[in-house]
Amino acid sequence: MNITSPTTTVEALNRTLQAPPLDPVILALANDYLSGATIEQIAADYSISTDRVTTVLDKKEVKHYIDSVFATQGYLNRVKRIAIINRVIDQKIADALETGIYSKKDLLDWMKHLAEIEDKLKPTEKGPAVAVQINNYDKLMRDLLE
Repeated sequence: MNITSPTTTVEALNRTLQAPPLDPVILALANDYLSGATIEQIAADYSISTDRVTTVLDKKEVKHYIDSVFATQGYLNRVKRIAIINRVIDQKIADALETGIYSKKDLLDWMKHLAEIEDKLKPTEKGPAVAVQINNYDKLMRDLLE
């Protein structure tokens, strides 16, 4: 994939749907952790030490899996949040039309919140990072020779 080309929705969806390269037992352990089991309970259920459970849960792939599952559940799910905001805005407009009384500020605050979430969904454009190293070679050589 070319780094400078924009990511399409299809590419993003395909990356999202890729199965994590995790062993099924490790996935089961991570799912037990996600369901609320303590490290001690998981260790007892799998007949392993708590240190081993902690080591498995600290793996980069497992953390990524847990974070991705957690971030797509409940009100952390972006689609669900946007749907709720849309319902609130629709209700505010319906109430305003029905009663003739409404607060522009309140409605604009909700619209602003929706726009903020929409902006977060857009891919960010990051330029290449540049590391700057300043060498004080002359001073170091003088200090070394003195």
